[in-house]
Amino acid sequence: MTANGKKRLLAIILTAIAAAVSYTLWRSGIFHQITNKEELVGSLRREGFAGPLLCIGLQFAQVVIFVIPGEITQFAAGYVFGAGLGFVYSLVGIMLGSAFNFYFARVFGRPVVEKFIRPETLHKIDNALNNAKGKSALFLLFLLPGLPKDAMSYGAGLSRITLGEFVFISGLGRTPALVLSVLLGSQAYNQDYRRMVITAIAAGAAIGLYALYARRRRQQPT
Repeated sequence: MTANGKKRLLAIILTAIAAAVSYTLWRSGIFHQITNKEELVGSLRREGFAGPLLCIGLQFAQVVIFVIPGEITQFAAGYVFGAGLGFVYSLVGIMLGSAFNFYFARVFGRPVVEKFIRPETLHKIDNALNNAKGKSALFLLFLLPGLPKDAMSYGAGLSRITLGEFVFISGLGRTPALVLSVLLGSQAYNQDYRRMVITAIAAGAAIGLYALYARRRRQQPT
C-alpha cells in the first residue's frame, strides 16, 4: 500500500472511531446528562463492564469534543468508582482521546484542524513546541490549569513531537489536575467535606505558588 493509501485508510479509521463513540454515547443519552449530576451518576453505575466502558468513552469524547467540561466528568468518575478506579478509567479515556486528537491532526493536516481551532491558537502552540525546549513547554502547558489542553492535543499533532513522547509527557502533565478532580468526587460521595476543603485549599495554594514563581522568573533580567 502506498503512503497516500495508508493515510487515507488511517483517516477513514479515525473518522469511524469518532463516529462510533459519539453515536454510542448519544444513544445512551449521556450527552444530555452532563449538567445533571444525578442522571450522569446513574448512567455510570450500570452493572458489569457497561459503567466503566461508558466512563472511558465519556472521557474520550470530552477530549475529542473539547467543549464538554472535563472537570464534571472526572468528578463524576471519582464519585461513582472511587479515587483509584475513577482515576484509572478517566486516565485511559483521556489519553485515548488525546492520542486520537494527535493522530487526527497528523493525518488530516493543518487546513482541516484550522476549521475548528483558530490559526492564532495553533500558531502559539507551534511556537511553544517547535524549539529546543518544546518537550518542557508541552509538560507545563498540560500541567497549568485554565489552558485549552484538548486543543493543544490537536496542535501537538502538527509538531515534530512523536506520539509516544506526546502521550507520556501530556499524561504526566494532566495527572495532578485529574487526581484532584477524581479525589474531590470520591470525597463528595463519602460526604467527607472536611477533606474536600483541605484538598481544594492545597490545590489552590500549589497553583498560586507556581504562578508566583513563574511571575518572578519572568521579571528576572536575562
